[in-house]
Amino acid sequence: MLEQPNTELMEQFGVKAVFLFTQVNRERLTQLGQWVDQNNIKVNVEKTFSLDEASKALDYVKDVHPRGKIVLTI
Repeated sequence: MLEQPNTELMEQFGVKAVFLFTQVNRERLTQLGQWVDQNNIKVNVEKTFSLDEASKALDYVKDVHPRGKIVLTI
């Protein structure tokens, strides 16, 4: 999120949002990885592409507007 949430839009769509700024470091990324491994956080992956298909992945994001993450595998 790059700016404060819009209160009018939140009320219109019945959602809650908060503005949060955090620094990324090894400890926090490790904790995040543990939460994902423990299924405390669900990551919605829509489609996976090989690194060689990176251009196809970019086209997919541009044309399809996915609802989940697009992953490049190495």
